Amino acid sequence: MFVKEGELPGIGKKYSMKTENGDTIVVVIHYTGKREIYYFEDDSEEPTAVIELTDEEARTLGTILVGALFQPTSDEEKIGFLMKHLVFEWVKVPENSFLSGKTIKDLDIRKKFGVIVVAVIRDENVIVSPSPLFKIEPGDTLVVVGTLDNVKRFVKEVEGETK
Repeated sequence: MFVKEGELPGIGKKYSMKTENGDTIVVVIHYTGKREIYYFEDDSEEPTAVIELTDEEARTLGTILVGALFQPTSDEEKIGFLMKHLVFEWVKVPENSFLSGKTIKDLDIRKKFGVIVVAVIRDENVIVSPSPLFKIEPGDTLVVVGTLDNVKRFVKEVEGETK
């Protein structure tokens, strides 16, 4: 994006910018603080819209536009952000595991390890979002989610029980 700046003798400054879709926005800032925004569609000679703002209104609009009050994120950005910070792992519950025969609630997995059991695979069955009262058995595969460090710690603890 290119912003063109120009002097308006006796008036103030003029800033022009071409948008991605080919429209032009011109902002005139008067020495008095008044702002005028001109919107030109395509390469039209006449503005489609003219907005006049006081100094205070312009600063408020600028604050909004710069994202000081709200930062939108697309679903793709949210997913990308989450995927950078979340790790999914499939953890097989060995025989003689400290997990065996206990419920998710009894083990307090979320609090102790910072991971959440989002599913359990038992034989051919997949139990999605198991209840806190779900009892874990040897041979189950727990699908856990958490930060990389927390998931590693949990896996180490589970595997450590068999050594």
